[in-house]
Amino acid sequence: MSNLNVRTIQRVEKGDSVGVETLKSLAAVFEISIDELKRVIESEKQPKAQRKVDKEDNDAELANILEKVKSIKYFYAFTAFLAANFLLFMLPNYNSGENLGPLIAVFVSFSAMIIGYAVYVFQPFGKEWEKHKVSQLLKKQRDIDSK
Repeated sequence: MSNLNVRTIQRVEKGDSVGVETLKSLAAVFEISIDELKRVIESEKQPKAQRKVDKEDNDAELANILEKVKSIKYFYAFTAFLAANFLLFMLPNYNSGENLGPLIAVFVSFSAMIIGYAVYVFQPFGKEWEKHKVSQLLKKQRDIDSK
């Protein structure tokens, strides 16, 4: 389908260096970009043990992502549960302001629980935030050093 010589394809499979036109032809056949094709070729050059480690890393990352999605789902369910409780059971007891104090206390406590759980689930000051801050500080330092 690529109109390439069999020997050329064998060189690509072995990981030998090939021309851009060869890569373009193969990428077109597989309907992927040249960069993706190069990544596949490079990953095939790695020893099988390294590929196994990479696959295990990907599996672990996928498991972490699935766990994060579950925790977000539970956060939304918990928030909906507390909001429904407040609207269905607490708000009808308003009695023209007679029970305003306890209603405010319940509202504040429910809000505190939601905020606490949101901080736990979304981790606004977690690893990603730390990485972002470190990169910002390093960039500032490089800018200062370059002046």
